[in-house]
Amino acid sequence: MAHHKHNEVRIAYDGYFGYCGVRDEETGGEFTVDHFVPTSQGGDDAGENLVYCCFRCNLYKADFHPNDVDQADGHVLIHPLQPDRSNHVLMKHREGRLDPLTETGRFHIALLHLNRPALVAYRLQKRLVELRDARRLLLIGENRELQAIIAAQQTYIRRLERLLDREASE
Repeated sequence: MAHHKHNEVRIAYDGYFGYCGVRDEETGGEFTVDHFVPTSQGGDDAGENLVYCCFRCNLYKADFHPNDVDQADGHVLIHPLQPDRSNHVLMKHREGRLDPLTETGRFHIALLHLNRPALVAYRLQKRLVELRDARRLLLIGENRELQAIIAAQQTYIRRLERLLDREASE
């Protein structure tokens, strides 16, 4: 059964899964709402505690919530809406992999299996589409520039032809 705030959480995450970053429209999988702080550990249904995620990430996270020892060791999850994620995790676009920058990043990636083959393939495919679209836009721009050059050359040719016609008639 879907969480009663499923649609509200989906909108807050703009349809992207909070942990793995996959867009729900691009998958045929199940979508869930995770309690960042599990209800078994005192978490509630407040908006900031709810994470829109795929079934696998929710399964891997389970009811993890760091205790004092975990926190001291940097074994914590990075909340998807926190802006400091890039301090802990680096996207390697050419490889489609996430690399840890800190122990927290390493733990986050490992716990959620964020370099699982399907996610790496997804990221590579997404990057390929981004690069293809960027190249297409560049080619459109180059095509416009070439068309402008051709139009200028045609104007110049017509001017030269008129000059030649004048000289021939004199």
